[in-house]
Amino acid sequence: MPSWTNLSYANVATTSPAAHRVSLEWSEALARGGAAEFDGEAEKNGMIPLRRAAARLLSCDIGDVCVGSSATELLCSLAWAISPPSGSNIVSTRASFPSTVYPWRRVAEENGAEIRLAGHDEDLYTDPEEILALIDQDTSVVTLSHVEYSNGQRYDLPRFAEAAHSVGAVLIVDATQSMGMLPIDASATGADALVSSGYKWLRGTYGAAVGYISPSVRDGLVPGLLGFRSHADLWDLRADRLELADDASRFEYTTIHFGAALGLAAAVDELVQMGMEEVWRHDLSLADSVIEGAANLDLKIASPLSKAERSAIVSLRLPEGVSSEEVARRLQDEYGILVTSRAGLLRVSPHIDNDDNDVRMLLEALAEILA
Repeated sequence: MPSWTNLSYANVATTSPAAHRVSLEWSEALARGGAAEFDGEAEKNGMIPLRRAAARLLSCDIGDVCVGSSATELLCSLAWAISPPSGSNIVSTRASFPSTVYPWRRVAEENGAEIRLAGHDEDLYTDPEEILALIDQDTSVVTLSHVEYSNGQRYDLPRFAEAAHSVGAVLIVDATQSMGMLPIDASATGADALVSSGYKWLRGTYGAAVGYISPSVRDGLVPGLLGFRSHADLWDLRADRLELADDASRFEYTTIHFGAALGLAAAVDELVQMGMEEVWRHDLSLADSVIEGAANLDLKIASPLSKAERSAIVSLRLPEGVSSEEVARRLQDEYGILVTSRAGLLRVSPHIDNDDNDVRMLLEALAEILA
């Protein structure tokens, strides 16, 4: 069996052993007897462990948290729920991961709203002032990736929340590249909604995601995606009425891979037990080692280095004529080291399963490849 050194948590995590075990146990129980070991009551409460764990992670109430199958799914439902009106504008960045913007583009095209995207420089850095300059009295939504996937740039969410709210807009945040890496107090961010996939820094697997919906906007939102779980009493199966739950669970509308959700709950509990301040300290320490070692190899650091804007994602610009895709492939094939090529940069993203020895092996391998 191959042995991998995964330094690419911004891509796909090495699943938490606890998450893997819980997910397998659920799948095996289903394979043995279907609903015999996962009955209606278990299905009704299948999201609760993850909602409870995520609430602890985000320092919020369980009623503020919902579960979905992906961050994109939750964003799509939010986009249709908010439904920016004709003549309004939606502000984001060109550096955003596409799924942060695409759901809003679809609704904007339907409603006659405008998409405004702030530009970036050659290192994919977006000046926060350029984003703020796009916000005006006609702005209905500001949607950002908390941490940009390409270079790890981190935004000051309270600042953008204040700007959005000052013109009556909402701030919707894709936290897939931050949740599980750094401490997040959901209410303190000022965001009206935060969503995150589970298979990156949270160390779950594909098929489960979490969302935070602020009580300040929740009651007025009818989710864009509806199904039998949307009714407050999901087993009261009548099609002639719909009464939404009075908390964030109104955004849970259908069955999902409950094993993935239960496993993600176990992974999130691990992070809570470790303490997110300690996780953040550990990840930044490894990022510092990558930065120092890369500088010794005369590689340019494309990621922001200021304390306020940095993250544990370190993107490296390789020498002219050297392909980041080729280097990433050789690192995997020849050294068993996983990093990612993104936008011509070599992206390194260590997490709690890594240590200084992993970074040392990466730097030694890079030295050999670049030589």
